[in-house]
Amino acid sequence: MRKYLCLNKQIFSTNKYSIVPLRDEDKYDIMQWRNEQIYHLRQSEPLTTEKQEWYYENVVAKLFKEGKPNQLLFSYLENDVCIGYGGLVHINWIDKNAEVSFIMDTKLEAEHFEFHWSIFLQLLEKLAFEELQFHKIYTFAFDIRPLLYQALEASNYKLEARLSDHCLFENKFIDVLIHSKINPITLRIANVNDLTLYFNWANDPEVRGKSFNSNLIDIDAHTEWFNKKIADKNCLMLVGENISKIPIGQVRFEKDNISKKGIVGISIDKDFRGRGLASKILIQASNYFLKENPEYIIEAYIKVGNQGSISAFIKAGFIFSQYLDYHGIESVLYIKSNL
Repeated sequence: MRKYLCLNKQIFSTNKYSIVPLRDEDKYDIMQWRNEQIYHLRQSEPLTTEKQEWYYENVVAKLFKEGKPNQLLFSYLENDVCIGYGGLVHINWIDKNAEVSFIMDTKLEAEHFEFHWSIFLQLLEKLAFEELQFHKIYTFAFDIRPLLYQALEASNYKLEARLSDHCLFENKFIDVLIHSKINPITLRIANVNDLTLYFNWANDPEVRGKSFNSNLIDIDAHTEWFNKKIADKNCLMLVGENISKIPIGQVRFEKDNISKKGIVGISIDKDFRGRGLASKILIQASNYFLKENPEYIIEAYIKVGNQGSISAFIKAGFIFSQYLDYHGIESVLYIKSNL
């Protein structure tokens, strides 16, 4: 399997469906589907075998050698059988956005159009929002596909713009519709201005109760600790924010460069608990950490009775390692790595 240099994770799956880096073996099926659906594509003439081979050799092959390619293309599989293809195109790495592109096997369109668009978008959002930490993805489509707009809106994409008379189609100008979705959670590295934010999070009664040290923390001790951690190259402190840039929680990694391990801790703001956000932040934060430290193992030490945290780590892809005594408290260890 070919791999994209910019991705730590290459395959994104849900049940029997997955997207994998574009496979060479699927190129002729894709050529057929594109020719059958040329009416809605930005493709001026039918593809030939020669043109398709040239494209794969001179365009697709180079995408796997670039650190920041302008598109990331995937085969869309059902039980390892290709039934569509697409990905992120016109990627803007600076502004962290990209256009969504997808076509499915033409035979599936009549009865399964919305279903496969829904599955594909779920998988692509894992790539765009969780793996790449993009801010926004969008579609750019001729105003001739009502089924597409229904599928997008069912997946919570918003109609952002209608470009009037924007494209020439069958000798007349037609509108283009742009639908978009913004990453519901983004991460940033903590800074000195977050001192009070972290102090309030640390002294939240629920956080203290689940911590291995449940004593309240005074502001002087916290200030000394926080400034030390911010300056520590072996400590990574990430703040999760929602679309409105309101902080919703934090994840901290403590690196041990000898053992190649990173101990992780997380807390969610009291106003955002009970929404399943912990696992979502953990997914993005752990992907970020492992992308920067691919040889490391992340370790999560959790009190045995803290079922909420255990569930969040499991949903984030951590696996059980062992029961153990940690700081004199009966605990469980969950781990995550690139292996």
